[in-house]
Amino acid sequence: MKKRYLVYLDNKNNYLPSNASSVLHSLRLLLQNYNHVVVRDIRISSYFIEIDVSTQDNTSLCADDHNFFGPINILGSLIRLEELNEVTDFMSGEDAVMSSVFLFNMERYWKSHEVLEGVWKDSKGQTKNLLNGLILIDAAYVHFQKGENTIFFSILNRSLEKFKDSSEYFYDINMEFLLKDLSKIIHAKRVSIIKMYLK
Repeated sequence: MKKRYLVYLDNKNNYLPSNASSVLHSLRLLLQNYNHVVVRDIRISSYFIEIDVSTQDNTSLCADDHNFFGPINILGSLIRLEELNEVTDFMSGEDAVMSSVFLFNMERYWKSHEVLEGVWKDSKGQTKNLLNGLILIDAAYVHFQKGENTIFFSILNRSLEKFKDSSEYFYDINMEFLLKDLSKIIHAKRVSIIKMYLK
């Protein structure tokens, strides 16, 4: 059975999201002789490069694998190696939202999206709608980290539709601040990193 990992390298070379496709190409060239993993995707944040990889077989990827980490060290040093597993423990809506806010504010948008999706599936009514809006914000920023700004704006616009009937706070997230920041980005047509604020 294949295993999937998120590999985090520091962004010591100050790559920008607009460099994502060229960095991905370079990464695949660096690993062309390493047949144990497939590089699925790459996302670039202000602080790190997030590499999404799968093993070709049941082997594990570990931090002391010099055949993998040696070549990619040119891009950045290893910060974290995280194996992705299906979430088996139920996380309450509040816990999931608080966890996703923490991840979002660290620019770990893909992981934030995954955490929210787990509780969104079992939600109903307005809660489901608002969770979907937050998931769409995460998705928009994932595309930004891949240098796909047109998709970023398209998804961000869709997210705003989900917040039409939101109250001032949703699970302690200050929705007024969030919507104000999103509106500024959309009207200025310029991507900027925002934070989610709590009560």
